[in-house]
Amino acid sequence: MTSATLLQGRGLTLNTAAGRPLFRDLDLVLHRGDRVALVGRNGAGKSTLLDVLAGVETPDRGEIVNYGTRALVPQTIEPDPGRPLASPGELRRQQLQRAFDAEPDLLLLDEPTHDLDRSGVLWLVTELRRWREGLMVISHDRRLLREFREFFVVAEAGCRHFTGGCDALLAALDRERAEHERRYVSQLERLTTEEQRQSRVRQRRERKKNVGRVRELGRGTPRILLNAKRSYAQEKQAKRNLIQQDRLTAARAWVLGARRALAVELPLASTLPNLPSPSLRPIAQLRDVRARAGRRVLFDDLSLALNRERLAVTGPNGSGKSTLLSLLAGVGQPERGHVEIDASRIGYIAQNAVNWCLEESLVQYLIQESHLDLDAAASCIYAHKFPFALGERPLASLSPGERLRAALICLLQRPSPPELLILDEPTSHLDFVGQDALRSVLRHWSGGLVVASHDEEFMEAIRLDTRLALESAA
Repeated sequence: MTSATLLQGRGLTLNTAAGRPLFRDLDLVLHRGDRVALVGRNGAGKSTLLDVLAGVETPDRGEIVNYGTRALVPQTIEPDPGRPLASPGELRRQQLQRAFDAEPDLLLLDEPTHDLDRSGVLWLVTELRRWREGLMVISHDRRLLREFREFFVVAEAGCRHFTGGCDALLAALDRERAEHERRYVSQLERLTTEEQRQSRVRQRRERKKNVGRVRELGRGTPRILLNAKRSYAQEKQAKRNLIQQDRLTAARAWVLGARRALAVELPLASTLPNLPSPSLRPIAQLRDVRARAGRRVLFDDLSLALNRERLAVTGPNGSGKSTLLSLLAGVGQPERGHVEIDASRIGYIAQNAVNWCLEESLVQYLIQESHLDLDAAASCIYAHKFPFALGERPLASLSPGERLRAALICLLQRPSPPELLILDEPTSHLDFVGQDALRSVLRHWSGGLVVASHDEEFMEAIRLDTRLALESAA
Protein backbone atom coordinates (compact mmCIF):
# COMPACT_ATOMS: atom_id res chain seq x y z
CA MET A 1 0.00 0.00 0.00
CA THR A 2 1.36 3.42 -0.95
CA SER A 3 0.65 6.87 0.42
CA ALA A 4 -1.47 7.47 -2.71
CA THR A 5 -4.07 4.93 -1.60
CA LEU A 6 -7.45 6.62 -1.02
CA LEU A 7 -9.70 3.70 -0.17
CA GLN A 8 -9.43 -0.03 0.30
CA GLY A 9 -12.16 -2.65 0.45
CA ARG A 10 -11.30 -5.95 2.13
CA GLY A 11 -13.42 -9.08 1.82
CA LEU A 12 -16.62 -7.17 1.08
CA THR A 13 -19.73 -9.36 1.19
CA LEU A 14 -23.20 -7.96 0.68
CA ASN A 15 -26.68 -9.42 0.10
CA THR A 16 -29.94 -7.89 -0.97
CA ALA A 17 -32.79 -7.56 1.55
CA ALA A 18 -34.22 -10.76 0.07
CA GLY A 19 -30.97 -12.61 0.67
CA ARG A 20 -29.67 -12.65 -2.90
CA PRO A 21 -25.86 -12.34 -2.91
CA LEU A 22 -24.46 -9.26 -4.62
CA PHE A 23 -20.79 -9.56 -3.66
CA ARG A 24 -18.68 -12.23 -2.03
CA ASP A 25 -15.24 -11.51 -0.55
CA LEU A 26 -14.58 -8.59 -2.88
CA ASP A 27 -11.22 -6.81 -2.58
CA LEU A 28 -10.48 -3.51 -4.28
CA VAL A 29 -8.14 -0.52 -3.94
CA LEU A 30 -8.55 3.03 -5.28
CA HIS A 31 -5.57 5.35 -5.58
CA ARG A 32 -5.27 9.08 -6.04
CA GLY A 33 -5.84 9.90 -9.70
CA ASP A 34 -7.68 6.65 -10.50
CA ARG A 35 -10.57 7.14 -12.93
CA VAL A 36 -12.85 4.11 -12.94
CA ALA A 37 -16.28 3.57 -14.51
CA LEU A 38 -18.48 1.07 -12.69
CA VAL A 39 -20.65 -0.77 -15.23
CA GLY A 40 -22.98 -3.76 -15.36
CA ARG A 41 -26.56 -4.84 -15.86
CA ASN A 42 -29.48 -3.21 -14.08
CA GLY A 43 -29.89 -4.79 -10.66
CA ALA A 44 -26.35 -6.18 -10.48
CA GLY A 45 -25.57 -4.12 -7.36
CA LYS A 46 -23.57 -1.17 -8.71
CA SER A 47 -25.35 1.49 -6.64
CA THR A 48 -25.15 -0.68 -3.54
CA LEU A 49 -21.41 -1.09 -3.99
CA LEU A 50 -20.96 2.67 -4.45
CA ASP A 51 -22.98 3.31 -1.26
CA VAL A 52 -20.70 0.90 0.62
CA LEU A 53 -17.58 2.64 -0.70
CA ALA A 54 -19.07 5.99 0.31
CA GLY A 55 -19.80 4.75 3.82
CA VAL A 56 -23.58 5.13 3.37
CA GLU A 57 -24.16 1.37 3.73
CA THR A 58 -22.33 -1.25 5.79
CA PRO A 59 -21.30 -4.55 4.20
CA ASP A 60 -22.59 -7.80 5.71
CA ARG A 61 -18.97 -8.84 6.06
CA GLY A 62 -15.62 -7.19 5.38
CA GLU A 63 -14.46 -3.63 5.89
CA ILE A 64 -13.76 -0.35 4.16
CA VAL A 65 -10.55 1.47 5.06
CA ASN A 66 -10.71 5.12 4.04
CA TYR A 67 -7.63 7.37 3.76
CA GLY A 68 -9.19 10.57 2.45
CA THR A 69 -12.36 12.59 2.06
CA ARG A 70 -15.25 11.24 -0.01
CA ALA A 71 -18.23 12.84 -1.73
CA LEU A 72 -21.17 10.88 -3.13
CA VAL A 73 -23.80 12.20 -5.53
CA PRO A 74 -26.50 9.48 -5.48
CA GLN A 75 -28.71 8.42 -8.33
CA THR A 76 -31.87 9.69 -6.62
CA ILE A 77 -31.87 13.43 -5.96
CA GLU A 78 -34.34 14.58 -3.32
CA PRO A 79 -36.48 17.66 -4.13
CA ASP A 80 -35.19 20.94 -2.75
CA PRO A 81 -37.90 22.65 -0.59
CA GLY A 82 -36.25 25.96 -1.37
CA ARG A 83 -36.71 25.39 -5.12
CA PRO A 84 -40.08 23.58 -5.44
CA LEU A 85 -40.35 24.18 -9.19
CA ALA A 86 -36.78 23.22 -10.08
CA SER A 87 -36.60 20.37 -12.61
CA PRO A 88 -34.78 17.12 -11.76
CA GLY A 89 -31.97 18.10 -14.13
CA GLU A 90 -31.52 21.46 -12.43
CA LEU A 91 -31.37 19.79 -9.02
CA ARG A 92 -28.85 17.19 -10.23
CA ARG A 93 -26.53 19.80 -11.69
CA GLN A 94 -26.72 21.74 -8.43
CA GLN A 95 -25.75 18.61 -6.44
CA LEU A 96 -22.87 17.86 -8.81
CA GLN A 97 -21.58 21.42 -8.55
CA ARG A 98 -21.57 21.18 -4.75
CA ALA A 99 -19.57 17.96 -4.94
CA PHE A 100 -16.96 19.51 -7.24
CA ASP A 101 -16.73 22.61 -5.04
CA ALA A 102 -16.04 20.44 -1.95
CA GLU A 103 -12.86 19.12 -3.68
CA PRO A 104 -12.93 15.66 -2.05
CA ASP A 105 -10.08 13.19 -2.47
CA LEU A 106 -12.52 10.67 -3.95
CA LEU A 107 -15.59 11.62 -5.97
CA LEU A 108 -18.33 8.98 -6.31
CA LEU A 109 -21.06 9.66 -8.88
CA ASP A 110 -24.11 7.44 -9.51
CA GLU A 111 -25.63 7.98 -12.99
CA PRO A 112 -24.60 11.66 -13.04
CA THR A 113 -25.98 12.36 -16.53
CA HIS A 114 -29.47 11.22 -15.55
CA ASP A 115 -31.94 14.13 -16.06
CA LEU A 116 -29.21 16.40 -17.49
CA ASP A 117 -29.91 18.12 -20.79
CA ARG A 118 -27.31 18.39 -23.54
CA SER A 119 -25.63 21.47 -22.12
CA GLY A 120 -25.57 19.83 -18.69
CA VAL A 121 -23.82 16.72 -20.05
CA LEU A 122 -21.23 18.85 -21.86
CA TRP A 123 -20.62 20.78 -18.63
CA LEU A 124 -20.17 17.53 -16.68
CA VAL A 125 -17.73 16.06 -19.21
CA THR A 126 -15.66 19.26 -19.09
CA GLU A 127 -15.57 19.19 -15.27
CA LEU A 128 -14.51 15.54 -15.18
CA ARG A 129 -11.71 16.16 -17.66
CA ARG A 130 -10.35 18.76 -15.24
CA TRP A 131 -10.68 16.46 -12.23
CA ARG A 132 -7.33 15.17 -10.95
CA GLU A 133 -8.35 13.34 -7.77
CA GLY A 134 -9.90 9.87 -7.41
CA LEU A 135 -13.06 9.24 -9.41
CA MET A 136 -15.55 6.38 -9.63
CA VAL A 137 -18.64 6.79 -11.79
CA ILE A 138 -21.65 4.55 -12.43
CA SER A 139 -23.01 5.24 -15.90
CA HIS A 140 -24.53 3.72 -19.03
CA ASP A 141 -24.08 6.96 -20.97
CA ARG A 142 -21.65 6.48 -23.85
CA ARG A 143 -20.95 10.21 -23.97
CA LEU A 144 -19.48 9.91 -20.50
CA LEU A 145 -17.93 6.46 -20.74
CA ARG A 146 -15.78 7.45 -23.71
CA GLU A 147 -13.82 9.51 -21.17
CA PHE A 148 -12.69 6.30 -19.39
CA ARG A 149 -10.21 3.53 -20.11
CA GLU A 150 -10.56 1.62 -16.83
CA PHE A 151 -13.80 -0.20 -16.06
CA PHE A 152 -14.99 -2.29 -13.11
CA VAL A 153 -17.60 -4.73 -14.40
CA VAL A 154 -20.21 -5.91 -11.88
CA ALA A 155 -21.92 -9.15 -12.91
CA GLU A 156 -23.74 -12.13 -11.40
CA ALA A 157 -20.76 -14.35 -12.19
CA GLY A 158 -18.39 -12.02 -10.31
CA CYS A 159 -16.68 -8.65 -10.59
CA ARG A 160 -13.70 -8.00 -12.84
CA HIS A 161 -11.47 -5.27 -14.18
CA PHE A 162 -11.51 -4.31 -17.86
CA THR A 163 -9.04 -2.03 -19.63
CA GLY A 164 -9.85 -0.68 -23.08
CA GLY A 165 -12.24 1.51 -24.99
CA CYS A 166 -15.99 1.77 -24.59
CA ASP A 167 -16.74 -0.10 -27.84
CA ALA A 168 -14.56 -3.08 -26.86
CA LEU A 169 -16.32 -3.20 -23.49
CA LEU A 170 -19.77 -3.22 -25.12
CA ALA A 171 -18.82 -6.11 -27.41
CA ALA A 172 -17.56 -8.13 -24.44
CA LEU A 173 -20.72 -7.45 -22.44
CA ASP A 174 -22.96 -8.55 -25.31
CA ARG A 175 -21.09 -11.87 -25.55
CA GLU A 176 -21.50 -12.32 -21.81
CA ARG A 177 -25.24 -11.61 -22.07
CA ALA A 178 -25.77 -14.43 -24.57
CA GLU A 179 -23.72 -16.84 -22.44
CA HIS A 180 -25.62 -15.84 -19.30
CA GLU A 181 -28.96 -16.66 -20.98
CA ARG A 182 -27.69 -20.11 -21.96
CA ARG A 183 -26.49 -20.77 -18.39
CA TYR A 184 -29.81 -19.60 -16.97
CA VAL A 185 -31.84 -21.95 -19.16
CA SER A 186 -29.52 -24.89 -18.37
CA GLN A 187 -29.83 -24.21 -14.65
CA LEU A 188 -33.61 -23.89 -14.92
CA GLU A 189 -33.73 -27.23 -16.74
CA ARG A 190 -31.69 -28.91 -14.00
CA LEU A 191 -33.99 -27.51 -11.32
CA THR A 192 -37.07 -28.72 -13.19
CA THR A 193 -35.56 -32.19 -13.57
CA GLU A 194 -34.80 -32.30 -9.85
CA GLU A 195 -38.36 -31.24 -8.99
CA GLN A 196 -39.68 -34.03 -11.21
CA ARG A 197 -37.48 -36.52 -9.36
CA GLN A 198 -38.69 -35.27 -5.99
CA SER A 199 -42.29 -35.48 -7.18
CA ARG A 200 -41.80 -39.15 -8.06
CA VAL A 201 -40.28 -39.76 -4.62
CA ARG A 202 -43.31 -38.16 -2.97
CA GLN A 203 -45.66 -40.32 -5.03
CA ARG A 204 -43.84 -43.49 -3.95
CA ARG A 205 -44.11 -42.43 -0.33
CA GLU A 206 -47.83 -41.80 -0.79
CA ARG A 207 -48.32 -45.31 -2.18
CA LYS A 208 -46.53 -46.72 0.88
CA LYS A 209 -48.90 -44.77 3.13
CA ASN A 210 -51.85 -46.30 1.32
CA VAL A 211 -50.45 -49.77 2.06
CA GLY A 212 -50.18 -48.71 5.72
CA ARG A 213 -53.87 -47.72 5.73
CA VAL A 214 -54.82 -51.21 4.54
CA ARG A 215 -52.86 -52.69 7.42
CA GLU A 216 -54.54 -50.26 9.81
CA LEU A 217 -57.92 -51.46 8.57
CA GLY A 218 -56.85 -55.02 9.33
CA ARG A 219 -56.07 -54.04 12.94
CA GLY A 220 -59.70 -53.08 13.46
CA THR A 221 -59.58 -49.26 13.42
CA PRO A 222 -63.19 -48.02 13.39
CA ARG A 223 -64.19 -47.58 9.76
CA ILE A 224 -65.79 -44.16 10.29
CA LEU A 225 -62.56 -42.78 11.78
CA LEU A 226 -60.42 -44.43 9.13
CA ASN A 227 -62.56 -43.02 6.33
CA ALA A 228 -62.49 -39.52 7.85
CA LYS A 229 -58.70 -39.54 8.16
CA ARG A 230 -58.29 -41.01 4.71
CA SER A 231 -60.73 -38.56 3.10
CA TYR A 232 -59.00 -35.51 4.64
CA ALA A 233 -55.50 -36.75 3.82
CA GLN A 234 -56.40 -37.68 0.27
CA GLU A 235 -58.13 -34.37 -0.38
CA LYS A 236 -55.20 -32.39 0.99
CA GLN A 237 -52.64 -34.47 -0.87
CA ALA A 238 -54.64 -34.27 -4.10
CA LYS A 239 -54.64 -30.47 -3.95
CA ARG A 240 -50.91 -30.41 -3.30
CA ASN A 241 -50.31 -32.80 -6.20
CA LEU A 242 -52.40 -30.71 -8.57
CA ILE A 243 -50.58 -27.52 -7.63
CA GLN A 244 -47.22 -29.26 -7.92
CA GLN A 245 -48.05 -30.81 -11.28
CA ASP A 246 -49.35 -27.52 -12.69
CA ARG A 247 -46.18 -25.78 -11.58
CA LEU A 248 -43.96 -28.48 -13.04
CA THR A 249 -45.88 -28.49 -16.31
CA ALA A 250 -45.54 -24.71 -16.64
CA ALA A 251 -41.83 -24.83 -15.72
CA ARG A 252 -41.15 -27.59 -18.27
CA ALA A 253 -43.02 -25.69 -20.98
CA TRP A 254 -41.09 -22.50 -20.21
CA VAL A 255 -37.74 -24.36 -20.33
CA LEU A 256 -38.64 -25.92 -23.68
CA GLY A 257 -39.74 -22.57 -25.07
CA ALA A 258 -36.56 -20.86 -23.87
CA ARG A 259 -34.35 -23.63 -25.31
CA ARG A 260 -36.09 -23.37 -28.68
CA ALA A 261 -35.64 -19.60 -28.63
CA LEU A 262 -31.90 -20.04 -27.98
CA ALA A 263 -31.57 -22.63 -30.74
CA VAL A 264 -33.54 -20.69 -33.38
CA GLU A 265 -33.09 -16.99 -32.65
CA LEU A 266 -35.79 -15.05 -34.44
CA PRO A 267 -34.84 -11.81 -36.16
CA LEU A 268 -36.23 -8.86 -34.24
CA ALA A 269 -38.25 -7.63 -37.22
CA SER A 270 -40.31 -10.83 -37.25
CA THR A 271 -41.60 -10.09 -33.73
CA LEU A 272 -42.83 -6.58 -34.60
CA PRO A 273 -46.48 -6.06 -35.56
CA ASN A 274 -47.83 -5.40 -39.03
CA LEU A 275 -49.79 -2.16 -38.85
CA PRO A 276 -52.98 -1.39 -40.79
CA SER A 277 -52.96 1.10 -43.63
CA PRO A 278 -52.54 4.67 -42.33
CA SER A 279 -55.67 6.67 -41.69
CA LEU A 280 -56.09 10.27 -42.75
CA ARG A 281 -57.52 11.05 -39.31
CA PRO A 282 -54.76 12.24 -36.89
CA ILE A 283 -53.96 9.96 -33.98
CA ALA A 284 -53.26 12.91 -31.68
CA GLN A 285 -54.00 16.57 -32.24
CA LEU A 286 -53.37 19.74 -30.21
CA ARG A 287 -54.95 23.09 -31.11
CA ASP A 288 -53.83 26.37 -29.56
CA VAL A 289 -52.71 24.64 -26.36
CA ARG A 290 -51.21 26.38 -23.35
CA ALA A 291 -49.56 24.50 -20.47
CA ARG A 292 -48.22 25.89 -17.23
CA ALA A 293 -46.07 24.67 -14.32
CA GLY A 294 -46.89 26.81 -11.30
CA ARG A 295 -46.50 30.38 -12.47
CA ARG A 296 -44.39 29.46 -15.46
CA VAL A 297 -45.92 29.14 -18.91
CA LEU A 298 -44.27 26.11 -20.52
CA PHE A 299 -45.68 26.67 -24.00
CA ASP A 300 -48.57 28.66 -25.49
CA ASP A 301 -50.64 28.56 -28.68
CA LEU A 302 -49.07 25.21 -29.60
CA SER A 303 -50.80 23.31 -32.42
CA LEU A 304 -49.70 19.88 -33.54
CA ALA A 305 -51.25 17.01 -35.51
CA LEU A 306 -49.62 13.57 -35.50
CA ASN A 307 -50.33 10.40 -37.39
CA ARG A 308 -47.30 8.20 -38.02
CA GLU A 309 -44.67 10.92 -37.93
CA ARG A 310 -41.42 10.25 -36.07
CA LEU A 311 -40.93 13.31 -33.86
CA ALA A 312 -38.10 14.24 -31.50
CA VAL A 313 -39.09 16.56 -28.66
CA THR A 314 -36.08 18.40 -27.29
CA GLY A 315 -35.38 21.26 -24.94
CA PRO A 316 -33.64 22.13 -21.69
CA ASN A 317 -34.73 20.84 -18.31
CA GLY A 318 -38.04 22.36 -17.25
CA SER A 319 -39.14 23.35 -20.76
CA GLY A 320 -42.24 21.13 -20.71
CA LYS A 321 -41.27 18.00 -22.66
CA SER A 322 -42.94 15.57 -20.26
CA THR A 323 -46.01 17.79 -20.05
CA LEU A 324 -46.34 17.84 -23.83
CA LEU A 325 -46.01 14.06 -24.07
CA SER A 326 -48.64 13.50 -21.39
CA LEU A 327 -51.05 15.74 -23.34
CA LEU A 328 -50.41 13.77 -26.55
CA ALA A 329 -51.04 10.54 -24.63
CA GLY A 330 -54.31 11.85 -23.20
CA VAL A 331 -53.25 11.63 -19.54
CA GLY A 332 -52.88 15.37 -18.95
CA GLN A 333 -55.06 18.43 -19.47
CA PRO A 334 -53.95 21.81 -20.89
CA GLU A 335 -54.69 25.10 -19.21
CA ARG A 336 -56.18 26.29 -22.48
CA GLY A 337 -56.81 24.85 -25.94
CA HIS A 338 -58.13 21.58 -27.30
CA VAL A 339 -56.69 18.06 -27.26
CA GLU A 340 -58.10 15.26 -29.42
CA ILE A 341 -56.62 11.77 -29.32
CA ASP A 342 -57.49 8.23 -30.41
CA ALA A 343 -56.30 6.34 -27.33
CA SER A 344 -56.73 2.93 -29.01
CA ARG A 345 -53.97 3.84 -31.48
CA ILE A 346 -51.48 5.15 -28.89
CA GLY A 347 -48.91 3.38 -26.73
CA TYR A 348 -47.45 5.53 -23.94
CA ILE A 349 -44.57 4.89 -21.55
CA ALA A 350 -43.96 7.67 -19.01
CA GLN A 351 -40.61 8.45 -17.42
CA ASN A 352 -39.29 5.42 -15.52
CA ALA A 353 -42.33 3.51 -16.88
CA VAL A 354 -44.28 4.52 -13.78
CA ASN A 355 -47.54 3.85 -15.65
CA TRP A 356 -46.51 0.21 -16.11
CA CYS A 357 -46.06 -0.87 -12.47
CA LEU A 358 -48.13 -4.02 -12.92
CA GLU A 359 -48.31 -7.15 -10.78
CA GLU A 360 -48.22 -9.33 -13.89
CA SER A 361 -44.91 -10.52 -15.24
CA LEU A 362 -43.94 -9.97 -18.87
CA VAL A 363 -44.57 -13.66 -19.60
CA GLN A 364 -48.01 -13.53 -17.96
CA TYR A 365 -48.93 -10.38 -19.88
CA LEU A 366 -47.90 -11.91 -23.23
CA ILE A 367 -49.94 -15.05 -22.53
CA GLN A 368 -53.01 -13.42 -20.97
CA GLU A 369 -53.28 -10.15 -22.90
CA SER A 370 -51.48 -10.90 -26.17
CA HIS A 371 -52.63 -14.55 -26.35
CA LEU A 372 -49.16 -15.92 -27.14
CA ASP A 373 -48.18 -19.44 -26.18
CA LEU A 374 -45.02 -20.04 -24.13
CA ASP A 375 -42.88 -20.79 -27.19
CA ALA A 376 -43.90 -17.56 -28.90
CA ALA A 377 -43.45 -15.56 -25.67
CA ALA A 378 -39.94 -16.97 -25.13
CA SER A 379 -38.93 -16.30 -28.73
CA CYS A 380 -40.24 -12.74 -28.53
CA ILE A 381 -38.43 -12.05 -25.26
CA TYR A 382 -35.14 -13.44 -26.55
CA ALA A 383 -35.40 -11.54 -29.85
CA HIS A 384 -35.67 -8.33 -27.79
CA LYS A 385 -32.61 -9.41 -25.74
CA PHE A 386 -34.71 -9.21 -22.59
CA PRO A 387 -33.45 -11.55 -19.81
CA PHE A 388 -35.48 -14.74 -19.42
CA ALA A 389 -35.22 -14.53 -15.62
CA LEU A 390 -36.72 -11.03 -15.54
CA GLY A 391 -39.53 -12.11 -17.83
CA GLU A 392 -41.01 -14.10 -14.94
CA ARG A 393 -40.94 -11.26 -12.39
CA PRO A 394 -43.77 -8.75 -11.79
CA LEU A 395 -43.26 -5.59 -13.83
CA ALA A 396 -43.65 -3.53 -10.65
CA SER A 397 -40.57 -5.25 -9.17
CA LEU A 398 -38.29 -4.44 -12.11
CA SER A 399 -35.89 -1.51 -12.25
CA PRO A 400 -37.17 1.50 -14.26
CA GLY A 401 -35.02 0.59 -17.26
CA GLU A 402 -36.06 -3.06 -17.24
CA ARG A 403 -39.71 -2.10 -16.80
CA LEU A 404 -39.57 0.27 -19.77
CA ARG A 405 -38.23 -2.48 -22.02
CA ALA A 406 -40.86 -4.94 -20.78
CA ALA A 407 -43.62 -2.35 -21.30
CA LEU A 408 -42.49 -1.74 -24.88
CA ILE A 409 -42.63 -5.47 -25.63
CA CYS A 410 -46.14 -5.57 -24.12
CA LEU A 411 -47.28 -2.67 -26.30
CA LEU A 412 -45.85 -4.12 -29.50
CA GLN A 413 -47.51 -7.47 -28.85
CA ARG A 414 -51.00 -6.10 -28.16
CA PRO A 415 -53.71 -7.79 -30.27
CA SER A 416 -54.41 -4.32 -31.70
CA PRO A 417 -50.92 -2.78 -31.66
CA PRO A 418 -50.48 0.98 -31.32
CA GLU A 419 -49.73 3.07 -34.38
CA LEU A 420 -48.04 5.85 -32.37
CA LEU A 421 -45.53 5.22 -29.57
CA ILE A 422 -44.89 8.02 -27.05
CA LEU A 423 -41.75 7.53 -24.97
CA ASP A 424 -40.51 9.92 -22.29
CA GLU A 425 -36.74 9.71 -21.65
CA PRO A 426 -36.62 6.02 -22.61
CA THR A 427 -32.85 5.61 -22.15
CA SER A 428 -32.89 6.66 -18.49
CA HIS A 429 -31.62 3.84 -16.25
CA LEU A 430 -31.01 1.53 -19.22
CA ASP A 431 -27.87 -0.60 -19.24
CA PHE A 432 -25.84 -1.11 -22.45
CA VAL A 433 -27.71 -4.19 -23.61
CA GLY A 434 -31.02 -2.43 -22.99
CA GLN A 435 -29.94 0.68 -24.88
CA ASP A 436 -28.81 -1.32 -27.92
CA ALA A 437 -31.98 -3.41 -27.88
CA LEU A 438 -34.17 -0.30 -27.65
CA ARG A 439 -32.34 1.36 -30.54
CA SER A 440 -32.84 -1.73 -32.67
CA VAL A 441 -36.56 -1.99 -31.88
CA LEU A 442 -37.28 1.66 -32.64
CA ARG A 443 -35.23 1.60 -35.87
CA HIS A 444 -37.30 -1.34 -37.12
CA TRP A 445 -40.62 0.08 -35.85
CA SER A 446 -42.75 1.18 -38.82
CA GLY A 447 -45.27 3.26 -36.87
CA GLY A 448 -45.28 6.78 -35.52
CA LEU A 449 -42.94 7.76 -32.72
CA VAL A 450 -42.70 10.69 -30.30
CA VAL A 451 -39.59 10.66 -28.12
CA ALA A 452 -38.34 13.15 -25.54
CA SER A 453 -34.69 12.63 -24.71
CA HIS A 454 -31.46 14.47 -23.97
CA ASP A 455 -29.41 11.70 -25.61
CA GLU A 456 -28.52 13.05 -29.05
CA GLU A 457 -26.78 9.85 -30.15
CA PHE A 458 -29.88 7.85 -29.35
CA MET A 459 -32.16 10.30 -31.17
CA GLU A 460 -30.02 10.12 -34.30
CA ALA A 461 -29.86 6.31 -34.18
CA ILE A 462 -33.65 5.76 -34.20
CA ARG A 463 -34.38 7.71 -37.42
CA LEU A 464 -36.59 10.56 -36.28
CA ASP A 465 -37.94 12.71 -39.13
CA THR A 466 -38.76 16.02 -37.49
CA ARG A 467 -37.84 17.88 -34.34
CA LEU A 468 -39.84 20.07 -32.00
CA ALA A 469 -37.55 22.17 -29.81
CA LEU A 470 -39.14 23.65 -26.69
CA GLU A 471 -37.55 26.73 -25.21
CA SER A 472 -36.87 27.47 -21.55
CA ALA A 473 -40.09 28.18 -19.70
CA ALA A 474 -40.98 31.82 -19.18
